[in-house]
Amino acid sequence: MSTYISGRGGDNLADLDIDELVDRLTPGEIQKLLDEADPDDPQLPPALRCNYKCEKKDTGPFNKGALLKFIEEEALNTPDIPDIVPHVQGHKRGKVFTAPARKQPVITNEELELDIDLGEDVELALSSATTDEIVDLAGIMGLHSMMNQDQYHASQSDKAPKADDSVGLYGVTKSTPLKSFPQEAPNRTDPEEVLAKVKANDANTKVINLNNVPVQENIFIEMFDALERNDKLVELYMANTMLTDTAASILASALESNKSLEKINIESNSVSSQTVARIVEAIGVHQKVTDFKASNQQAKFLGNKVEMAITKAIENNKTILKCGLHLQFGDCRNRVAVQLQKNLDRERLRRVAHKLSTDSYPNGDGSRGGSDGSYSDD
Repeated sequence: MSTYISGRGGDNLADLDIDELVDRLTPGEIQKLLDEADPDDPQLPPALRCNYKCEKKDTGPFNKGALLKFIEEEALNTPDIPDIVPHVQGHKRGKVFTAPARKQPVITNEELELDIDLGEDVELALSSATTDEIVDLAGIMGLHSMMNQDQYHASQSDKAPKADDSVGLYGVTKSTPLKSFPQEAPNRTDPEEVLAKVKANDANTKVINLNNVPVQENIFIEMFDALERNDKLVELYMANTMLTDTAASILASALESNKSLEKINIESNSVSSQTVARIVEAIGVHQKVTDFKASNQQAKFLGNKVEMAITKAIENNKTILKCGLHLQFGDCRNRVAVQLQKNLDRERLRRVAHKLSTDSYPNGDGSRGGSDGSYSDD
């Protein structure tokens, strides 16, 4: 079955081209066709892509103040919607909501009882146990919510908890009050006096503490130069003393000659990472330093090359026991920790061997007998 659509001249419109069909339309028909169509063409302006056509003339450019004024006047001039039911103060309209009554469940003592068979021995022990014993048992079993922090630590150690009736198994858990400590007195060490004692190689000056004392660079340089010839100083603390990289380089040179220093602290200063590595290598020359701290410098990270140099220097050091440095790479941290643990074990074995030799030979001259050389098993 074929469909036949004829036009005004009796022609078959299905056989005509689209251009011929448009030529046969009148301007009114074309406008009507455009009004009904909704083209999806982003090239056309929005005014030509919608069906709505405004017949009003434009009033000029956009004026925000005039628009807000018009909206305000329109709102004031628009009459309110009449209220069908007049408002009465204190009168509620419609159905008032009433919450349904909820019955509280009544729990008797019989329902609270738990039928748990712990055995005769356990029930007998718990029935005669005191509160402190139950708290200790809870700490051993890991029931931390049944006790406070002091009671838990006391249960893990031999110390007895403090007597306090307000806390316990049936008490209210509360925080432990903080301990207040007096403020530390400022360090009043005179760098000039310390410099004079180091130069004089004073036998009574074995510990120098310049922490938190600003020291001039020339004093540091003179002190480190004299440190090469000093054999009495044992501990040197210079944390937060404005130590520069130049003076720290001289300190590294001094440590290559000094044989008496055992503890060094240069934390919180402006020492470069390369100089820190040089100091670590310098303390391995004579291997007398057991405690070295140099963290919190101006350079937050040492770098892979410097950390590897520090790691190799510590691995070659058999006496260092503590190293206060922040290493970023895990391999360096692990290798340094392993070496420090080896040094600690070596020191412990040396101490145990010395104790055994002292116990075996009380006289200290290799003999275990009396002054006459006699020996007795009694």
